[in-house]
Amino acid sequence: MAESNKGNKNQEVAISRRVLGGEAPIVINEITDRCLYSGFFGTLDSVRMKKVNDAIMEVADRNDHDMMIIDLSNVEVIDSSVAANLKKLNKLLQLIGVEVIFCGFKPVVASSMISAGVELENIQVEKNLKRAIKYVYRKQGLQLVSLNK
Repeated sequence: MAESNKGNKNQEVAISRRVLGGEAPIVINEITDRCLYSGFFGTLDSVRMKKVNDAIMEVADRNDHDMMIIDLSNVEVIDSSVAANLKKLNKLLQLIGVEVIFCGFKPVVASSMISAGVELENIQVEKNLKRAIKYVYRKQGLQLVSLNK
């Protein structure tokens, strides 16, 4: 997508905004040709996680992506059951060749997960979406550069 801003220098934005799948409560977007993004919102429970897992696996299976960012910054609570579902989703995606990057754990969520004994071993976690995107770019040999000189 390229945008021109008259009056200011021309700027180009090279981010695909094509929605690849989803309906409320989940939307899955393409960040790069090889990376998907999904943000979770609200309260997660086992029933909702089943729907989310199914939707993500369907999109991951029918598209050629090798990375997926899952943003949890708008999730208020993650209990041990939901954490187990997130770990299961991570393993399922790994088995079909998709690396998962979780981001946006709020401190209170992280604290409650640790108190519940939830461990996220062998799972890539970044502080926020910005850092997750930088991680993806590094792994894919991409670089975000300013077009203004």
